[in-house]
Amino acid sequence: MSTQGDVLKLEVDDTRDAAVIQAGFLPGWVGEGGLRSEPLQDFQSHCWRWKKGKALLQEAATYIDPTKSERRNIRMANPAPGKRTSLSTLHCSYQMVGPGQFARAHRHTVNAGRFILESDGAYTTLNGEKVFMDENDLILTPNWVWHGLGNESESHSVSWIDFLDDPLVSHLQTIFFEVRDEQSSSLPVQDNTPLHIKWADVKRQLARQPNIDSLGRHRIELPSKAIPTMRVLAENLSAGLQTSRSKSTANRLFMGAEGAGVTVVGNNRFAWTRGDVVAVPAWTPFHHETARGGILIEINDEPVKDAFGWYRTLHV
Repeated sequence: MSTQGDVLKLEVDDTRDAAVIQAGFLPGWVGEGGLRSEPLQDFQSHCWRWKKGKALLQEAATYIDPTKSERRNIRMANPAPGKRTSLSTLHCSYQMVGPGQFARAHRHTVNAGRFILESDGAYTTLNGEKVFMDENDLILTPNWVWHGLGNESESHSVSWIDFLDDPLVSHLQTIFFEVRDEQSSSLPVQDNTPLHIKWADVKRQLARQPNIDSLGRHRIELPSKAIPTMRVLAENLSAGLQTSRSKSTANRLFMGAEGAGVTVVGNNRFAWTRGDVVAVPAWTPFHHETARGGILIEINDEPVKDAFGWYRTLHV
C-alpha cells in the first residue's frame, strides 16, 4: 500500500532530547532526513533582462580591467534569500569583452557553454585553437577544456550568455581550476569542432523537424553530450501558440533567441525577448505563450536526474 500522507514525526522537545543533542546527534524522530511527499523548492522563478544587463556591462567596461579580473560578467543570482546562483544546479551570467580585448584562458571541472548575443569578431579559444562565433551560435566548454575569450573588433564589444553547472559541481565539492597564458593572435583557427553549434544549422534542423510533442512543443535537442550534466534544446514557438502546462523534477533556464513571448511560471508571467533569461525551478508548473512567434534555447539538468532515476514529469 502506498500513501502520500505526511511523514510521521514528533514535535521538538529540548528537555526530552537534550542528551541526544549534547552527544552530537540529532533526534531523527523530529524530522527524518527531510523526507516529504514531493520536492520543496527554495529557489524562485525569475526573468533577467538583457537590456538591463547590457547597460550594466557597458558601465562596468569603464572600470573593470579584464587583465585584472578573471571575467567581466554579471551573475544572474536567484532573488530567493541567500542565493548566488540562478538555480540549484544551473547558473547563467551575462558577459562582455571589449574591442581588442582577450580574457585569459582557464579551465575548470565545471561544464559550461555560451549563447552569443552580439558578435563582430568574437571568438573562443578551445584547447589552443581559435573558434569564431556568430550571433546565436552556441559554444560548449566541457570539463577541463582550456578556453579563453576574445574580440578582434576594433570598435564594438561582443557579448553572450554563459551557462554552467557550477552550483552542482560546487555542491559536490569537485571544483578544480587552472589558468594559463595564451598568445591569442598566433593561435590557429578551427572552423569544424563539435563544440561549436552554429545557429544556421539549428534553424535548418528546426525547419526539417516540424513534429509537435504531447505538450504542444516543437523543439529539438542540440548536440550537447560533451557537457553531460546539461541538455540543450531549441524550441520553436509559432505565432498564437500556448503550450500545455507541466512540471518536472528538472531545473530549466530559457534564453530568448528570436521573437518574443511570455513564460508563465507558477503564478508569475514573464514577458521575454531576445537575450532575456527565464528561470524555472524544478517541480514548478510552467508553460509558454507567444502572439507573434519566437525561438527559445533551453538548458536543463535532465541528464543528472535521468541518471539516478529521479526524473519525473507531470501534466497539470
